[in-house]
Amino acid sequence: MPESDLSLNEWSPGKKQVFRFFFIFLLLYILLNPNNVVPYFHIVQKLYKQPCYDLIVWLTRVVLRIDIPAKDLYHTATDTFFNYLVVLFISCVSCIGSVIWMFTDKRSSNYSKLQGLLFIVLRYYLAITWLAYGSLKIIHLQFPELTPVMLLQTYGSSLPRGLAWSFMGYSAGFNYFMGITEYIIGLLLFFRRTSTLGSIIAVGALANILAFNYFFDDNVKLLSTMLMIATLFLLSKYIRRLIHFFFLGKSVSLEEIPFYQFKTGWKNKAVLVFQYVLIIYLLFFDLYHFSVMAKQFGYGVKKPPLYGVYVVKTFVRNKDTVKPLTTDTNRWNKLIISSIPGKASVILMNDSIRYFIFSPDTVKKTIFMIAEKDTSDKYTLYYRLLKDSTLSLRGKWHNDSLNMQSQLLDLSKFPLLNHKFHWVIDHQSRLKR
Repeated sequence: MPESDLSLNEWSPGKKQVFRFFFIFLLLYILLNPNNVVPYFHIVQKLYKQPCYDLIVWLTRVVLRIDIPAKDLYHTATDTFFNYLVVLFISCVSCIGSVIWMFTDKRSSNYSKLQGLLFIVLRYYLAITWLAYGSLKIIHLQFPELTPVMLLQTYGSSLPRGLAWSFMGYSAGFNYFMGITEYIIGLLLFFRRTSTLGSIIAVGALANILAFNYFFDDNVKLLSTMLMIATLFLLSKYIRRLIHFFFLGKSVSLEEIPFYQFKTGWKNKAVLVFQYVLIIYLLFFDLYHFSVMAKQFGYGVKKPPLYGVYVVKTFVRNKDTVKPLTTDTNRWNKLIISSIPGKASVILMNDSIRYFIFSPDTVKKTIFMIAEKDTSDKYTLYYRLLKDSTLSLRGKWHNDSLNMQSQLLDLSKFPLLNHKFHWVIDHQSRLKR
């Protein structure tokens, strides 16, 4: 029988059982972890997500004797203990469900139609995900521009994830390159004839993303791993042919993914129109949605009043001038007012950083600060901004009176920000670096 007819063969018991498991597992994972990339799907998800989460919490308490803090249920990271429990729950349900399926269905010789249906779901889920992440990078929202804190922080005092995100956020061009690549992957996955090419490119891209997430300890290791599993499952249909082509030098042809047509022509045309409308809608939805977010948090955000880095020149506490000793854990070294409205930080003389919620009143010339770690820690300072960019602050800090003068730092003088592109790198250029 020719290879093109392999999908009509009787599957082995092992192949059928593996398919049963992954059919249940992948669909359940998508339903419980849609990754917030499908527009308005959260409305549907509200109907079942919370009951499922409540069940998982109850099973964890009864079976594993572990209580899960409520904050872990709604954490933005995917690598929380609870999210691993969700995958464990899905795996157990898939094992039990596949065994029940095996005993209740002994007549099916293969699951080619269900495989085709699952491939469609996976292709669209992965395609929508790639388009969303591509949009985030094109708009430069996933890896934001270097903040003043990033510029002043030393390599040794940064966490691996922060170091990696600073590296990625430095270059807008590199973000465009990655975003366009992810866009191409998403578009290729939307169509049957190009989905295999899209999957192959996606495996290469995901291998790089997995290495990035694992070796820099990013908080989306679980998500990227599941995306790789789903992509490899898409390619599993052609694994032998791909091995023959890439490693054995044999000529092969990929079996075309079947397209289930309706008997009436207008229905087929309606499906085709729906597909293109969906793709165009997703392209514009992602770009518009993330552009709105970028105006609040990204490159397009309007800089708040007093934005910048202020180097403290004089620090007077209780009428005594405090010397800038590096062992002092109370004297300010720098005040950083973030580009994100409502955020500020203070670098102390020992290089430790304190983060604050920051609210300036340009009419009353006051600054209201609340410590992020302890919201009961609140301060009101009066300020004056002189023409020479000197910021004068006075008020009560803890139980002490505070009066200090600080100078605005010119961020454009950082070599990292004013470095120009060079086609030719000679010895002198390298010395300047």
